[in-house]
Amino acid sequence: MAVELYDEHEQGERVRKWIKEYGFSIVLGLVLAFGGIFGFRQWQDHQVQQRFLAAEYFDVIQRELDAGQLAAAEDQFAALQDAVPRSAYVALSGMLVAAALVEDGRLEPAAQIYRQLLEARRLDSLRPIVTLRLARVLEAQGEHDAAMSLVNGSAPPGFTASWAEIRGDLLLARGQKEQARIAYQEALDNLVGQGGKQRLLQLKIDATGPGLAGDAS
Repeated sequence: MAVELYDEHEQGERVRKWIKEYGFSIVLGLVLAFGGIFGFRQWQDHQVQQRFLAAEYFDVIQRELDAGQLAAAEDQFAALQDAVPRSAYVALSGMLVAAALVEDGRLEPAAQIYRQLLEARRLDSLRPIVTLRLARVLEAQGEHDAAMSLVNGSAPPGFTASWAEIRGDLLLARGQKEQARIAYQEALDNLVGQGGKQRLLQLKIDATGPGLAGDAS
């Protein structure tokens, strides 16, 4: 096997030539690599800071609601949406504020928050609860068609009874007693446990009367 030998001068010249041709590319690659590492770390640090910031807002909102400071909680919720709009804490805080607004009799602002949460699609696991709460608010506002549009399809797993019950309430409000009775029965059939809820549904079924087919329309 032939072995090519170079003296120190030749080796030095080859190294200098190689560095001249490829050195800049290597240095640039190293800069980009280290820059990417540091950039990723900065991004991670930023994400952690954002989570802490959102958690702080959530904690403040909880404390203000506990203290009965609804207006202050609304302001903090608005600030949270501006500061960390994609945080899951926006959904959690929004549900707390909206519930407090309902208790305060301010249905439209509560409905607006619930709509925002549904449109933003944050925390899909909470979506069925938000949908039900919005439907109840719309029902209280007399917007029965809008409420029915939210619960008229197939219910998410685990929410069949709740979906059917509110459909029954909306149908009864329309005077459709037979259809309401069917919906209440569906709710009762799919209810798991909750003895008090079972009794309430049975009372609702009884309130629809003996079940006249002519009521459906």
